[in-house]
Amino acid sequence: MRTNIRTTRTLGIAAAMTLFALSGCGNPGTSASGTASAPTEQQSSAPATSTDATPPTSSPGTSSTAAPAEILIKGFKYQGAQTVSPGATISVTNEDIEAHTITADTANAFDATIKVGTGTFTAPTEPGTYPYHCNFHGNMKGTLTVK
Repeated sequence: MRTNIRTTRTLGIAAAMTLFALSGCGNPGTSASGTASAPTEQQSSAPATSTDATPPTSSPGTSSTAAPAEILIKGFKYQGAQTVSPGATISVTNEDIEAHTITADTANAFDATIKVGTGTFTAPTEPGTYPYHCNFHGNMKGTLTVK
């Protein structure tokens, strides 16, 4: 009887550890609450900029049609800010219950962790197309075009 109790207890602990390890694998329905693996501070490898930076002004005789650079994270999806100006400050609103990242797929162009609420990051200064993803939720993908 004692062997069966140990075996059952060992299997229960192993099952619990497996479920815990798999809980952050990118499936929004089963992901962890973000408290164990999600950073607690907003981080960015992009150059630091002031959050009150003003957008560049237009030359006399020209008009600026650039919309504010904003990304909304809602329902484990990125929305908005698909095209931005080089070096633009991009405001991000995270309406989900977990932290997310906005991480360039290549070249370390940007990598920002956005906690629940708001944050910002700086777009690359080189024009181009930059696919990105969430490090915590592999099904979240987007593309940022800088021109």
